[in-house]
Amino acid sequence: MTAVAAPVVVAKNGLKMGPHLATEFDYARIEEASKDPGPVMADWIQRSKKANMLAELTEEEIGQLFFGGEYFHYEPGDVVIPWMDTKDSVFVLMAEGRVRIITPIILPPPVGDWLSGEKSLLEIPAPQLVGHFNLLSSTVRSATVEAVTPLDAIEIQKNYVELITKTNMHIGATLFKNMGRALQGQLRFTNNDVQNLTVAVALASRALRK
Repeated sequence: MTAVAAPVVVAKNGLKMGPHLATEFDYARIEEASKDPGPVMADWIQRSKKANMLAELTEEEIGQLFFGGEYFHYEPGDVVIPWMDTKDSVFVLMAEGRVRIITPIILPPPVGDWLSGEKSLLEIPAPQLVGHFNLLSSTVRSATVEAVTPLDAIEIQKNYVELITKTNMHIGATLFKNMGRALQGQLRFTNNDVQNLTVAVALASRALRK
């Protein structure tokens, strides 16, 4: 199954949304369009604005981000982001949806001969941003993001995000502050996992010595 793209949204001032805006960047037109984005874009903004990483951004500022993006619809089982993908983009998942984060287990032999395959890490509900790590550092994707339910999303390329955040400093400061908070939360979660694993290994080692 593949994602389905919707018709491109055209603002009243004639501005067309899409990744092409990164090469035809005109902030004055983007700012004007975000003030009266039309019913379709306004609906997308309402369905996305509660995402944690969009917190403290105004609806107009979210619209400025969205105008540089591309809309896609996914059905259950569709891959939103494939593992090892090298594209530099972020996906804004709109409300009324859920995705599964999957990562492969790759270990050298002999362990890898019997412990291999894919491991489902977790499911997360929309609205949410995924793939945002690649905005901070260009690298291959470390996991697959797969739709669990029907889902709408907007993909925004890194080069457009950089242009809009450099022009509107509030968008830049807020977006990257929210990313920092998300990373901090994930680091704490990982630290707890490591602590629990260490305790489990220590208890197992003690039991084996008895």
